[in-house]
Amino acid sequence: MNPLFTVPQSSPVRRAVLACVAVMLALAAGPALPQGNVEAPEAWPSRPVRFLVPFAAGGGADIAARLVANALEPVLGQRIVVENRAGSQGAIGAQIASKAAPDGYTVFVGTIGINAVNQYLFADLPYDPVRDFAPVTVLTKTNNVLTVAPDSPFKSLGDLIRFSKQNPDKLNYGIPAAGDTAHLSFEQMKHEAGIPAIGVPYNSVPGSMTDLMGGRIQFLMAAVVAQYPLIAAGRLRPLAVTSASRLQALPGVPTVAESGFPGFEASGWTGLFMPAGAPQAIVNKLAASVAHVYRQPELIASMNARGFEPAALSPPEFTAFVAAQRIKWSKVIHDARIRIER
Repeated sequence: MNPLFTVPQSSPVRRAVLACVAVMLALAAGPALPQGNVEAPEAWPSRPVRFLVPFAAGGGADIAARLVANALEPVLGQRIVVENRAGSQGAIGAQIASKAAPDGYTVFVGTIGINAVNQYLFADLPYDPVRDFAPVTVLTKTNNVLTVAPDSPFKSLGDLIRFSKQNPDKLNYGIPAAGDTAHLSFEQMKHEAGIPAIGVPYNSVPGSMTDLMGGRIQFLMAAVVAQYPLIAAGRLRPLAVTSASRLQALPGVPTVAESGFPGFEASGWTGLFMPAGAPQAIVNKLAASVAHVYRQPELIASMNARGFEPAALSPPEFTAFVAAQRIKWSKVIHDARIRIER
């Protein structure tokens, strides 16, 4: 399949990306592992593999991980156990994964926030997103949607913006995962449009959706895949999606660009990482296995129906992509003066 992500080729960015890649590869290499601890790639996996998701069940990263894990099991010939270790905006799960044995049996389900953005938002991360992880492959491009409760007076993004300006600080919005593109894309929009709304942090998308339906917050920006079941059931009303064009899953919902922000596009991603020092042959084998299952039309259809856009990159491509994402979003954070306190 054709990758949905590419590394920018303009000279300044390309030079910065290549420099970042060189640093990451040097750091990820770490000390040489004793030969007795390195499992031959043809023998891996010889026991169940753990996919560690740093968020609660039901969010976008969790759903993507479970779909891919189910497809990978017959290919790898072993069970894949999806384990949720939520808390501290994903930092708890990331710290656990970073300290796991680099033997290929712990695979971290990372996101743009945890692996490319949070280092610019928080001063006290308990993990190093560059030094502690070996990039394997991207899994999905994740699009976001801004929603309100079905009885909300807002029928469009324009309605919401007009009300917020006429009633400063009367609107609260949910932040299910600080630092992900759902959060950053709205903060960027908030900065550009001068929207005076107050962010309320949550540890999960389900918790924020519950409060949205209960009237404790007035709107929410979160992944389409996490909100889609409630949108389809009429329990949430979508106002705008952050993708460049309208989505197959929500064809009647306009984009943010169509809603008064020309050129606006902000998509997140979910990807697989292993603890730094994992044998490169095992990293390569898992990446190739993901690319293999993405040739299954039924898996692609299932993911598309939930608002995902599946993608696969080789480990070097994914390493370069993550480096480029750090450059892009650090500028957004700096320009919008986004600061988050734990």
